[in-house]
Amino acid sequence: MFRALISVLLSLVLLSCGTTNTARGSNFLPIKGYIFVKKIVKLKKCIEKKCTDKICVPKKCTEGEMRAMGSGFIVRIVHEGAYIMTASHVCRVNQSKLLPGVTLLEESIVVETLDGRSFKARVLEYNPDIDACLMFAENLISSVEEVKLSNKAPKEGDKVFNIASPYGIHYVDVVPIFEGRYSGKKKNLAFYTFPAAPGSSGSMILNHKGELIGLLHSVYWKMNTIIVSVTYNDLINFIKSGIKKHESVKSKYIRYVPRFSKYLPYN
Repeated sequence: MFRALISVLLSLVLLSCGTTNTARGSNFLPIKGYIFVKKIVKLKKCIEKKCTDKICVPKKCTEGEMRAMGSGFIVRIVHEGAYIMTASHVCRVNQSKLLPGVTLLEESIVVETLDGRSFKARVLEYNPDIDACLMFAENLISSVEEVKLSNKAPKEGDKVFNIASPYGIHYVDVVPIFEGRYSGKKKNLAFYTFPAAPGSSGSMILNHKGELIGLLHSVYWKMNTIIVSVTYNDLINFIKSGIKKHESVKSKYIRYVPRFSKYLPYN
C-alpha cells in the first residue's frame, strides 16, 4: 500500500512538471522577435596615376558591392514600425579598416522577419565601443513580437538561450535556438558559453524567462563556444536611451507642425 501510494505521488509530480514545461516551452521564447539582417555596401577602389621613364598609367577607379549578414531582434513596436537591435559592426562599416585606396560610397540595410518578409531599415544610434546598434524599420508591425527586457542582470551559472542565424542558416518559420550558461563579465564585456559562428553577431541572449540580458557581438576564434556580449547594464541603457531620444524627437515634431498649420496654403 505504501509503495503504491509513493508511486501515485511520484506520477502526479512528474505529470505536473511535464505539463508545466510543455506549456512554458511553447511560449516563453520570443521567436517572432528574431530578425535576419542583410547589409549591402558599395565601395570604390582607385589606383593613382603612375608614371615611369617610358609610360604613364592613368588613374583608374572601379566600383564593387559587398554583402554581409547578421542577426538582430525587435525591442519596441510602435505605430510607424519597429525598433531593432543588432551589433554595431553589422549595421555600420568601419571605414578606418578599409584597405588603402578603398572608399565607401553607400551602405543600406534590409531586415527579414521570421516569416520571410523584408523591410528597409535605417540606423538611429550605434556605439562601436560596446558594439551595439539601434535601427528602425517602417511598417514592420504585424506578425512580430517585442523581446522583453529583463529587469535584472544574469548571475554566474545562469541558464541562457540564444536565437541566431550562424552562417545565415534560417528558413521561413525556422531559426536555430541554442542553450548555454552565463560565465561572468570583465569591464564592458560579458561572457557566455554556447555555439556561435559568423552570422550570429547581433543576436539576442535571453534568460530562462525569455527576457533580454545580452547581445552577442564576438566569439573566440579557436573556441567558438566562448561568446562575448554587451554587458547587461550597457545594453539596457543603450536601448532605453536610444528609443527615448528618437521618440522624444518624433513627438516634438508632431507637436511642432500644427503651430504653423494656419500659415500653410489651404485649398
